[in-house]
Amino acid sequence: MAQIVVLGAQRWLKQPTRTQRMLLALGRSHQIVYFQPAPFRFTRNSHKKEYKNPCLHPLPNVALYTLPPVFDLVGYDHPRLLQHNCRVLLSYISGKLRRHGIRNPLLWVCSPVYAPIVEQMDYRSMVYDCFRYWGQYDIRWESLIANRADLLFAASPGLQEHLLPCNPNIAVIPFGGDTELFRRSEDLTLKIPAKLLRLRRPLLGYLGDVNRHTDLSPVYRAAKAHPRWQFVFVGRLSRANPGADRISDLPNVHFLGRVERRELPRYAAHFDVLFDLLDTDDPDEDVLPSRIYEYLTVGCPIAAMYPLGFASPYSDVIYGAKSPKEFVLACEQAVAEDSGWAVKTRKRYAQQASWEERVSAAVFVLQRNSLL
Repeated sequence: MAQIVVLGAQRWLKQPTRTQRMLLALGRSHQIVYFQPAPFRFTRNSHKKEYKNPCLHPLPNVALYTLPPVFDLVGYDHPRLLQHNCRVLLSYISGKLRRHGIRNPLLWVCSPVYAPIVEQMDYRSMVYDCFRYWGQYDIRWESLIANRADLLFAASPGLQEHLLPCNPNIAVIPFGGDTELFRRSEDLTLKIPAKLLRLRRPLLGYLGDVNRHTDLSPVYRAAKAHPRWQFVFVGRLSRANPGADRISDLPNVHFLGRVERRELPRYAAHFDVLFDLLDTDDPDEDVLPSRIYEYLTVGCPIAAMYPLGFASPYSDVIYGAKSPKEFVLACEQAVAEDSGWAVKTRKRYAQQASWEERVSAAVFVLQRNSLL
C-alpha cells in the first residue's frame, strides 16, 4: 500500500473534481491524505476555521484536512509574508502526516501555489497534475514544481506543450465525462421537465452554472438572430456576469436556476441542441471541460465556442465556432442536423472519454513509472 499526500487545488466537493476522480481509484488500495486549499486571511470565508476540525474520511482510505488561513500571494514580491505562509503550512502538514505515520510519501501536487513549501518537504517522488493554466502565479513556481516532478499529467495538448521545456515525462490525461449518469438520457420513459413544457422547439440547452466569467455574447447574438429558438440554461446565473442583465431581457432566453445533478439527463434528453461557451478570464485555454464529454454521451447535436487557434478532436461531430458570428452558424447547422451516424459517433467518443477510461490511463502511467 502506497502512501499518497495530495496538495489540492480545490475543495473536496459533492460533485467529484478531477482529482477526486483519480483518488476514487487510488483510494481503494492506497493510503491518501488530502489537504484542501487554505482560505486567505482577512477575507470573509466560511471555511476559515475548518483547519481546527477533526479529520474527515470521505472515502475509507482517504483522510481529509483543510489547510490553515494564509496570506494571498502570487509570487516572491513579499518574502516575509511568503516565509510566514510556508512556516504555517509546513507545520500543519507535518503534524498531520506524523499523526498518520506517513514518511516519504508520493506527493501529488495540483497547483503551483505549493511551490514554496514543496522545496522544504520530504517525499520519495512527486506527481504534478496540471489541469488548467495558472497565469496568475509567478511562472517560476510552476517551473519549480514541473522540474522536480517525476511525472506530469497535462489536461490538454496545449498544457503539455507549455510544460515540455521543464520536464519531458508528461502524460496527457484530459478531463472525462460522467457517462454512467448521462447515459440515462437514452431512457425513452423520461418525462419532459415541467419547466420545459411551456417552451416551443427548437430547444437549445446549456447544462451547468453560469459564473461571472462565462462569455454570454455568442448566445445573445444567436438569440437575437433566431427569436423563435429557445435558449435554456439549466443552472444558476451569477449576477456578477457583465452580460447577465442584457441577456435576461430576451424573451427566448431562459435561466431555470439550480437543478440537482441527477436530474440533468432528464433535461438533456429533451433538448434539440446542447451548447458550450468560453470563460473570459482565460479565453485561450484549450482544456475541454467535462461538460463536452457529457454532451457527447447524450448524442444530440452540439454547438461549442472554441478558443482561437484551437483544433477540436471532435470536429466531425461538434459544430465549433470561434466568434459570436460563427456561433450563430454553428447553432444553425446543429438545429438542421439529420444524421444517425453523428449520434452513434458521439456516443462512441463519449465512451472512450469516460472518467473510468481516463483514470485507468492515469493509473497505468503511474505504474509504468514505478510510482505505485
